[in-house]
Amino acid sequence: MSKSEDKILLVDDDLNLLKVYEQIFKMNGYNIMTTPDSTKALHMIENNYISVVITDIIMPKLDGTELLKRIKLRRSQTQVIVLTAEGSISGAVDAVKLGAFTYIVKPADIEELLFNVQRAQKLFVTYEENIVLKKQVAELSRLNPLIGKSQSIEQIRDTIEIVAKSDSAVLITGESGTGKEIIASHIHNKSKRAGKPFVKVNCAALAESVLESELFGHEKGAFTGADKTHLGRFEMANKGTLLLDEISELTLSTQAKLLRVLQEKEFERVGGCTSIHTDFRLIASTNKNLLDEIKNGKFREDLFYRLNVVPIFLPPLRDRKEDIPILAKYFLAVWSRELNKIIEPFPPDIMVAFSAYNWPGNVRELKNIIERLVVLSRGSVVSLSNLPEELKTGSKPVLSAARSLKEARSNFEKNYIEAVLEKNNWNVASSARELKLARKNLYNKIKEYGLSSKSR
Repeated sequence: MSKSEDKILLVDDDLNLLKVYEQIFKMNGYNIMTTPDSTKALHMIENNYISVVITDIIMPKLDGTELLKRIKLRRSQTQVIVLTAEGSISGAVDAVKLGAFTYIVKPADIEELLFNVQRAQKLFVTYEENIVLKKQVAELSRLNPLIGKSQSIEQIRDTIEIVAKSDSAVLITGESGTGKEIIASHIHNKSKRAGKPFVKVNCAALAESVLESELFGHEKGAFTGADKTHLGRFEMANKGTLLLDEISELTLSTQAKLLRVLQEKEFERVGGCTSIHTDFRLIASTNKNLLDEIKNGKFREDLFYRLNVVPIFLPPLRDRKEDIPILAKYFLAVWSRELNKIIEPFPPDIMVAFSAYNWPGNVRELKNIIERLVVLSRGSVVSLSNLPEELKTGSKPVLSAARSLKEARSNFEKNYIEAVLEKNNWNVASSARELKLARKNLYNKIKEYGLSSKSR
């Protein structure tokens, strides 16, 4: 964080001192705010991104010690430097015990004051980053792994490993529910920005007027109801990663403003006139074909090429059915743990039904259906009768796609054998006994259908 990106607040009832210090801090590149009123200072702290407060210890209304206490209650990470006269040093020492960064005796040595402000700012940044990091560690613990053994998933994993090392823009495309946000999270968490904010915006969920305020932020009084300064997502994502989900839903006007931010790395808050520098890595995602949107005049071509530096396409679940048994096993374990239930592995007939179904809602639908099965289970076994009707009849798309009865039989046999192997954790001896096959014949079937236990 540079000096100009956060604010310093100086509180002192000596108006001449305020003017002098204001000029000194501005000359040294600081964004300085001043007030002689200690009660007004509290409102300024609530409505602005203030990293350091410099306050006199003896003032009318609220003295410096009481102001310190209230600041720490509201914004514990904001650092407070106390200015004190020779005769009130004991009060300044007490202030340090209450959480002040340090105290400086008046008249302050300017070099000493600037040095301590710089140190206090660094401590503020450290606290802010730790808060962000704790949130992200908690989120990471809930993050779904990128599960699958299909060739497309293997290629995506390889791409993530490569692209995470750069700051290049990434455009993730794929149907709703395929897991585009998971890919974005993995790119961020494997990048050099992993300890910084990962900020997500759903562009489809917000009206244009609200979205602009969310992205750019707004100043206090910028519009009716703007009773305090609001940091936008561009600002919040500084040094980190910004995910714009469903970016195709941005209006052409907002697209033009986004393009300017990407080109200049600067923006102004709504109602503001000060340029704010930002440094974020952009990841965008969409379930639409942006080239078609360009042809239809709904998406800017120049913005598309800014976004599409590294394209990643996530295929629908119906096109990577070899991932279904692995995903089903994973979600069964997740929901069993979450709901404190002991559920046996899905029997082969259920796994075959899963593989036969077309999954229009993709991985999200699979996850939700398995949650439902676990929630409604009365015992430890889930049977075929527990499945929703659409899954019981879901084999029709697969059968109609088969060119012959022989191919349909092969599809069923492959899915059934794989389901039994998954159930038995790929123990060939146990699976052969359940299938009533000689172990040698099962090995031949595994080789014939190209089955594999590897999930990464």
